[in-house]
Amino acid sequence: MDAFRIMEGVYSETKVQEIGTMGTARRQTVVDYYKCVQIDDDKISIQVLDMDGNPLPLKETVQVEDFLKRFTYVPEKVKAIKTPAQVTAERYVAMAEKHFERNEMGSAEYEYQRAIKVDQENVRANFGLGKLYLATGKPDQAAGIFSGLARQDNMMEPENKHFFNDLGRELRALKLYDQAIEFYEKARTMPGLEDEHLLFNLARAAYEGGDLNKAKEYLGTSLSLNPGFELALTFKMVLDNG
Repeated sequence: MDAFRIMEGVYSETKVQEIGTMGTARRQTVVDYYKCVQIDDDKISIQVLDMDGNPLPLKETVQVEDFLKRFTYVPEKVKAIKTPAQVTAERYVAMAEKHFERNEMGSAEYEYQRAIKVDQENVRANFGLGKLYLATGKPDQAAGIFSGLARQDNMMEPENKHFFNDLGRELRALKLYDQAIEFYEKARTMPGLEDEHLLFNLARAAYEGGDLNKAKEYLGTSLSLNPGFELALTFKMVLDNG
């Protein structure tokens, strides 16, 4: 028989603590999260996570039998753990953004490049570098960055949603209509991302790329999701009269 193995990842432990004294004493439920890795058949390494989901340095070892009684697997918390490379990249990006705000473009580019070197698919770093290339008159380099971003699977993750519309807009502005459509179509396959705004953006990309029939098709789907969508209704009038 194979030895028991846990699913490595993030686990929670719920504790009931008493706070206060005598007449003011009350119970409080506390939930802590841990990064858990199996060491061998009998032992699990646990590492408590901080408020940002990063593991703290102190590690403990727990016997499997005790571990199963105390801890519950929470797979949705896995993405909360940041690798040391990701933490370093975020520090570089923060410095790059400060340089960008001060119009210190050379220093900003250097920090963005440092971030990408340690975390190649860091969305914030790549998007910032693309914007920097646009600001410094390098549209071809910006196009390369934005096209690469559009192909990254992590662009569709919830934490990157605030970059989503900006990336689509930049692709259209650079006349990368095929890449924009491919990007938006990819988004349509992701749960919760397809809505009237996404279909409207698809219609715009198709129209700007010269495919009037496809633009009308996308726009029709947009209006089927929200018949009162004013931007789409206005755009429909333009297409119908064009």
